[in-house]
Amino acid sequence: MDLFFEYDIERLRRYAGVVENTGKITIESYPTHLLLSFTEVGYFNYCVCHEPAKIVDVVGQANAFYSSRSIHHHKLLLDEARSDENQYRFLLDNGYRLKERLMAVEDPMLQHRSQPIPENLQLERVQAATLPDFTSDYLAAFESEQKNTAPVITNFRQLLDNENIALFRVRDQAEPVGIAVLYGIESDFFLAGGAILPAFRNRGYHTTALVTRLNQANAQNARSVISWAYDGGASYRNMLKVGLVPYKCYRLYER
Repeated sequence: MDLFFEYDIERLRRYAGVVENTGKITIESYPTHLLLSFTEVGYFNYCVCHEPAKIVDVVGQANAFYSSRSIHHHKLLLDEARSDENQYRFLLDNGYRLKERLMAVEDPMLQHRSQPIPENLQLERVQAATLPDFTSDYLAAFESEQKNTAPVITNFRQLLDNENIALFRVRDQAEPVGIAVLYGIESDFFLAGGAILPAFRNRGYHTTALVTRLNQANAQNARSVISWAYDGGASYRNMLKVGLVPYKCYRLYER
């Protein structure tokens, strides 16, 4: 299973420990598919089909899973290299529509990058005292419709003592310009959650945050470093710019 799915599973397991989230989070993993749900956070309501040849059974189980939780919309991810037109047509015939192509990328170099990083730009590790500001920046950078930061802060607080997850504020001197996350298990790393505040986009901050995290991971003798972005988006272009290369494409359907 790709590390970015492991990251979501680990976050959900942490969030499930919050009293207010009781009964709202479910994780079910099978050889053929993965099912995640968080009734209050639409991002997590998705199914990954590991075996496209079993798409009929997977779709049936996914629909039953989300319907039983009164979740009216969910996503389904399908590995493009392992699927075909018959499976795409089946999804369309059963109410799914293709929304995006998600590009998984990896670092083929696994070594320090010498791109110059401005001295005034830094990734500041988030602490308990700065978590509220990080949360506000996170929601703003991802242009979230969530206005109540309190439950999000509570969820993020569960990640602060997790040795696998490092939350960062991207700062230009004293000015916060975005957020970034680095997730690692042993020697495998995932560049997660990088986003720049709207007022500071197109200034090279996203690219610099990518290079900084790549160098942090490779300084720890990384065995692999991966990330993902939507095909054609600015984040994907920046990933290619710093030398990451695509290794897999997921078709992302919505229903």
